[in-house]
Amino acid sequence: MALLSPGMITTMDAARKHRTYALWILIIVYIFNFIDRQIVNILQEDIKHDLKLDDTQLGLMTGLTFAVVYCTMGIPVAKIADSTSRKAVLVVSLAIWSAFTAICGLSQDIVIGGQVLDDGAVVGGMTIISGFMFLLIARMGVGLGEAGGSPPAHAMISDLYEKDKRGRALALYSAGLYAGTLLGYYLGGFLTEALSWRQAFFVVGIPGIIFAVVAWTTVKEPTRGLSGINPNTKKASFTQSFKKLWSIKAFPYYAIATGAGTFITYGLGNWMPSFMPRTFGIVDPASTGETIKYIGQWGMPDLQNMLGLCQASVVDGVKTLAADCYNMNKTEIGLFYGTCSGVGGMIGTIYGGYLADKLGAKDRRWFLWVPMWGKILGAPLFIAALFAPTVELSLLLYFPGITLAAMYLGPALAITHHLVPASMRAMSSAVLFFILNILGLGLGPTVVGVVSDFVGDNAATLAQQHSWLGSSVAEVQQMSLKWAMVVAVLLMTPLAIFWHIGALKLPKGNLDDDGNAAVAEALTEGDPKGHTQTTGPSA
Repeated sequence: MALLSPGMITTMDAARKHRTYALWILIIVYIFNFIDRQIVNILQEDIKHDLKLDDTQLGLMTGLTFAVVYCTMGIPVAKIADSTSRKAVLVVSLAIWSAFTAICGLSQDIVIGGQVLDDGAVVGGMTIISGFMFLLIARMGVGLGEAGGSPPAHAMISDLYEKDKRGRALALYSAGLYAGTLLGYYLGGFLTEALSWRQAFFVVGIPGIIFAVVAWTTVKEPTRGLSGINPNTKKASFTQSFKKLWSIKAFPYYAIATGAGTFITYGLGNWMPSFMPRTFGIVDPASTGETIKYIGQWGMPDLQNMLGLCQASVVDGVKTLAADCYNMNKTEIGLFYGTCSGVGGMIGTIYGGYLADKLGAKDRRWFLWVPMWGKILGAPLFIAALFAPTVELSLLLYFPGITLAAMYLGPALAITHHLVPASMRAMSSAVLFFILNILGLGLGPTVVGVVSDFVGDNAATLAQQHSWLGSSVAEVQQMSLKWAMVVAVLLMTPLAIFWHIGALKLPKGNLDDDGNAAVAEALTEGDPKGHTQTTGPSA
């Protein structure tokens, strides 16, 4: 037995006694994952102004460079998890990404020589590494650690829960994504106002290192394949895992559809804390230099006063609201958007898993139809939110949009795990996450940033040629982020059809413990005539 680690779970009776506790510990680890991943989004306007960045650099920091490391390392880390202790991989990964989150707070220009002024600025000397590059490397370190977070957790959950309960368990776990998002925005907004963006990274990073010890010493790891009829102890190679997934005709289609959907949710979600003050704000008079900061304006200042977020005075019967009833601050942005995104996302993720389990028991194609309808119905709500006249209405429309869009993850993971052997579950999660995160997390925020800079840099020409983009050059520049986010939704929503194509290509026979159909046409296309299937995910 490893030092201070409890024993393995070798029977389903033992699993049933321990799995609720284990699931909640894994959910908390996932919450730490997304606190550390998403907090940078609420801090990015201050980071942009402090480090003198543009939107493309912000998109690279929150999107592509993070995702490349996260995704490429996810495959070998999942292989390690499939062949060694999954819990050990998870715990070490938690400690790594938490440490690098704290290191993000040290980001600044590293200069040799020069003179330090009273305000801390350095003049002269030679810059060895810029503050942006320091932060970029630290964020890549966060991505390195987080690569070992989800795949081993998915595999452990699939071994702790039977097939008919797996979708709900994975959906509940996946809801940690939005709980972490919610807390990341809450804490980030509050801490950057109370302290600074640098100190905010320290405060959220260090607790994760401590919790890694809790997870290691209290969670029991199940035997591989425990929830199947015959526990599976075989180890699969990367090549075997990848070939197995790619031989499933449905997988490439729903993997691409998953990536297209997350392109929208990450492309919008990562930028919403910036969208709110820019789109519904005025230029900050204190804003200097090349980067412009905006002070967001609430459309319903009386609501802020009613919620106790600002003060009002009454003189001779006339009510006067304080300035902070009109102006947004980071705490309020984190509170309102964090609640909207976090609560909506959790509801959608959990209900998506429940609905897929219920409908998929009779027809497994619903494991892909549930996400498809969520994406299709959510897209017009996102567009409406982006064009709303006030920030309050924008958030009100965004809430059901993200709720519907979030219904994909539990069903997508569950159907993937139904179709592969137990020894390939961590690897199958890593392959699916590689595709969805390169397309979604990697390209979504980055493309939005690039398009925003393009619109802003060409505002004079665009304002003259396309008056609907804005009535002046300044307005087009201010609304550049909004138009970039609209492009993301319009570009990716049509790809939701791949969910349906994948559903039609799912195996139609009963599945054994290794994901194979009991009949010869196991990996052929599903019923081409669309007749109702009666073979759900259970063996």
